[in-house]
Amino acid sequence: MENIKYVGKIDDLPLIDCSEFIKGAEKRIIFGPGHFWDSHVMRCFKLNPGAVAPDNHHPWEHQALCIGGKGKFIVGDTEYDIASGYWMHVPSNIHHTFWNTSDKEQLVIICIVPKEGDINPLTASPEQKKYAFC
Repeated sequence: MENIKYVGKIDDLPLIDCSEFIKGAEKRIIFGPGHFWDSHVMRCFKLNPGAVAPDNHHPWEHQALCIGGKGKFIVGDTEYDIASGYWMHVPSNIHHTFWNTSDKEQLVIICIVPKEGDINPLTASPEQKKYAFC
């Protein structure tokens, strides 16, 4: 039988540096193509105190779950307070952003997008760059 690891810690997954796009943030891919899920990507973002994700929009919807810290989430024209245990839904083509409002702890968000939604702005095509978000 093949030696496949079915359990692991998020913090042990490879770190993807997002600091050029979200200052004070890190990203790890939990599941995605090549790791148990070919059609979608589940990512974990950790934002340090005061870190802000850039306002963005794209043609795919996505879902997110706050698993640590507290912050703000804007979708369309509505602003929400978020904290550990809050879920978020982002419809396609709607502007959205989130940020860490704590001065002490990280904001931790699990985010699921279709595989085409996991864009690396460093390697994105010009068409993809209009949606670029680490």
